[in-house]
Amino acid sequence: MTKNSDKSNVGYTLFRPTGVKHEYPVVDLQNKQVTGTVSYKDKVYMTVVIDLKKDTVNIEGSIEDLKGISMDKESYIEMFISQAELFVENNISNPKNYYEQFK
Repeated sequence: MTKNSDKSNVGYTLFRPTGVKHEYPVVDLQNKQVTGTVSYKDKVYMTVVIDLKKDTVNIEGSIEDLKGISMDKESYIEMFISQAELFVENNISNPKNYYEQFK
């Protein structure tokens, strides 16, 4: 046994809202396009448009000012792409209503 094996891995993580929001203002099922936004204090910092038909992702803006209180850019892009696929594959045109059912 090493000396470090005696240390406990017990701990806790505190989750608290940061105020950073990600939303889906546009879900166009017919054209397979989804727009996701990252905002903070009513200001949109980044808009991501996913076009699943053309297999493209268009990014406008930056979340650099949110560093330390939000996910990184790549994580948001991956999340928006996976959510766009979920919405289109499951015919979900209103993500807000869809997620409300799980509360």
